[in-house]
Amino acid sequence: MNKLKIKSINHVIYRDWMSFKKLFKIAIFPNLFDPILYLVAMGLGLGSFVGQVDGMPYLKFITLGLIAGTAMNASNNESTVNAYIQMHLDKTYYEMSTGPISLPDIIVGQAIWAGIRSVIFGTLFMLVALLMGTISSFWAMLIPMVLFITGTLFGFLGLAFTLMAPSRDYLNYYTMLVIQPMFMFSNTFFPLSHVASWLKQVGWFSPLTHAVGLIRGLADGNLSGQLANLVWLFVVLLIIALVPINLVEKKLVY
Repeated sequence: MNKLKIKSINHVIYRDWMSFKKLFKIAIFPNLFDPILYLVAMGLGLGSFVGQVDGMPYLKFITLGLIAGTAMNASNNESTVNAYIQMHLDKTYYEMSTGPISLPDIIVGQAIWAGIRSVIFGTLFMLVALLMGTISSFWAMLIPMVLFITGTLFGFLGLAFTLMAPSRDYLNYYTMLVIQPMFMFSNTFFPLSHVASWLKQVGWFSPLTHAVGLIRGLADGNLSGQLANLVWLFVVLLIIALVPINLVEKKLVY
């Protein structure tokens, strides 16, 4: 693997940003419709029948969880389908790699861009949470940082699966078997403290569980145990990042 170059990585991020600006109005609807739908159906609907959950109203519980879920899904969309098109159909990776930009540079740039995309859509949904009165602490200003870390982590994870996918259809298996279960069983819609011990243990290994915990803690000003969540996310991010960075030159032979 060639040494990563910051200038080249920045070029990849800038290219993605310029492309995103042209499609922002199209991208905003699918990225925000799902969490708002869950919020209305479960937060407002089911929430009227559910009382306190983990010491907070269910509407607040699910709204803060959906902020993290929005970040994960925004990153997943960018690092799977969008990345596959750039790798194999539009040949964007090939065009960029014919110059001084290496394939590992592109991977890192794409993952960081996925993190930025998570910040954009996660923060937009966070504004909804703010309007609903579910954020009560100035520590919430640090939530975009959590969104970036979460989005970058899932960006690297999605790129790893995309590089290994023999066809675009295989990305559906990743979303159905990895992303959707994480979305449902990562303390997002119900507390893991009330489920079977084996499911609790599985949920603990989900990066989204720790992102949700961080966001709820920051939104409420409860910082107890949050350093452990942050360190866990950083460690997993660094480990997962090595996979697509080292895999890309073996899988993409133009």
